[in-house]
Amino acid sequence: MLKHACMIVVLVLGTADLLSAQAVRGRLLDASSAEPVAGALIVLLDADGAEVTSTVTSARGTYHLRAPGAGVFRLRAERIGFQSSLSNDITLLANETVTEELTASSSAIVLPVLAVESETECRVRPEEGEATYVLWEEARKALEVTERTAAAYRFDAVTYQRHVNLWGEALEQGDVQFVSYAGRHPWRSVPIEELEEHGYARQAEEGTYFYGPDAEVLLSDQFLDSHCFRYRTGDDDVVVGLAFEPVREVDGRVDVDGVLWLDRETSRLRTLEFRYTGIPQPAHLGTGPGPYGQMEFDQLPDGGWIVRDWWIRTPTGSRDRGPQTYVTYAQQGGRVNQTERLGATRNDMRPVPSVYGPPPSADSSGTP
Repeated sequence: MLKHACMIVVLVLGTADLLSAQAVRGRLLDASSAEPVAGALIVLLDADGAEVTSTVTSARGTYHLRAPGAGVFRLRAERIGFQSSLSNDITLLANETVTEELTASSSAIVLPVLAVESETECRVRPEEGEATYVLWEEARKALEVTERTAAAYRFDAVTYQRHVNLWGEALEQGDVQFVSYAGRHPWRSVPIEELEEHGYARQAEEGTYFYGPDAEVLLSDQFLDSHCFRYRTGDDDVVVGLAFEPVREVDGRVDVDGVLWLDRETSRLRTLEFRYTGIPQPAHLGTGPGPYGQMEFDQLPDGGWIVRDWWIRTPTGSRDRGPQTYVTYAQQGGRVNQTERLGATRNDMRPVPSVYGPPPSADSSGTP
């Protein structure tokens, strides 16, 4: 069961506020090819090096950032899989717009390869130079681009509820709903403050609601301070993982642990797998994981990043399959079918290239 609420806020600005604006705009070009770089994060820094605001470059490599006032600023270009680059000082006068062409580093980041015995220590906010820090920085870039992409797009998606087996195969047709959201992704969690106070699962009269972590939650200071990270080796040489888990268990509060899987060659974030901790597994369910979920990331043609597919599975019972008994799950999930940049015409709505076929498997909450 999904519940949505709308809030209308009226903000009145003085005439001076409407007329006063300082901005930096320009393009980001690759240092080697001089071609535009799409999907990079451009961060505006103040004179002390603190982040002021950020945006994502368009398909043409363009960006536009508004500063809060006059002053001296710098720009940092963060490109997934490559070293970051920093501009020279930029002086902004009142009501001035400055054009700044940036060069993106072509120096690729090499993800570390560790032996299994080196993966035992779990660190809160790993320090620069550590393997977990390198992985987190690349995951962070993808998560931040995903968050900012969602604010600039409208999404057409399909959400569903159905029962599946341990292998994700549908046991019934289930309920399907087509939804559209503007300025936010269909997969969205509740605020991190609520998750820290009440946990990632809550009891209600109609069942238990499970909440999955979205990009905003994963990037929050509260999540980073309450979870530690470690390097994780994939089953092959294709991916490496950044595993996380709660620093401490709190009685009566459900938390999450999981793995952010990155492509070893490109550093691109592929999937987030997570499961719920602090929930006892009923004996009658036999073998099989408890409640768990997954998010799959994808890059749009213009460089933005989205959560393409997502689902949460909660065990409901068991069935016999010949000599084997397996757990059945209630699965809520969804898939983005089309995207459209806000302000574009309806004809600009385009299918997500790697999304195909019927939904395999809802918002980020579900009931078993």
